[in-house]
Amino acid sequence: MGAAQPIFIGGHHRSGTSLMRVMLNRHPRIACGPEGKLLKRTSFRELHGDLESRWLPRMATKYGIGAAELDHAMAAFIDNFFTRYQLRQGKQRWAEKTPGNIFHIDYLFRLFPRAQFLHMLRDPRDVYCSVVEKMRADPEFESLTAEQTADRWVAAIDCGRLWRGHSDRYLEVRYEDLVREPASSMATVLQFLGEPWDAGVLDPTNDAQRASASSNTHRPIFATSIGRWRRELASTDLQQIVAIAGADMADLGYTPAAASSLEPAHAVL
Repeated sequence: MGAAQPIFIGGHHRSGTSLMRVMLNRHPRIACGPEGKLLKRTSFRELHGDLESRWLPRMATKYGIGAAELDHAMAAFIDNFFTRYQLRQGKQRWAEKTPGNIFHIDYLFRLFPRAQFLHMLRDPRDVYCSVVEKMRADPEFESLTAEQTADRWVAAIDCGRLWRGHSDRYLEVRYEDLVREPASSMATVLQFLGEPWDAGVLDPTNDAQRASASSNTHRPIFATSIGRWRRELASTDLQQIVAIAGADMADLGYTPAAASSLEPAHAVL
């Protein structure tokens, strides 16, 4: 397990995590299948915590098992599933994408000391437009308000911020850069991962698994969703997002704009 070097992808919902997943999965050395969602619910971490607090003290006395061995066992449990998938694909490395991974980044690095993390970033105003679109198309998708989206977006930024100084383990990838300049963005990603460049990551025909009919991830990359908030976002939603996320937006270069910059005739109702 000490040699395992998985790749984790995370970020707010609708921030480009699915696009990054399919692009990585096109690489001849990387297997990045459908979302594992292992940590989407907290039960796995709760089990680990319960074992650590209640079971481990007895095991430490009887068998000499400590916290490091327990971490190793929990990591091996995760690794077993994704390694099997990786080997079936004939590849050398596995990656896992679940947006909520960003909220467990410390835990994932604890279990996998050599793991690397790709944090997808996107303008929260466009994120919320995409969230609204997804909610309308998928009744099972989590219902979120503009305020809730902004709160969660800020929380995701905070989780990643602590790792910005670890350039060998953590990389922020902007959705806007990925769709505008996919070749250069993916070249940066693969360099970070220590993997060779392969032009196949840009080719949708390399996709082994097709998404749903409503998904755009298996189609040629387009940049038309950048700035969609100017056409679609209601002024009240814009004001809520900027009030909550404005400081982080400015820090990341997503300049907050006044509600007057919207095109009211196209605002989301």
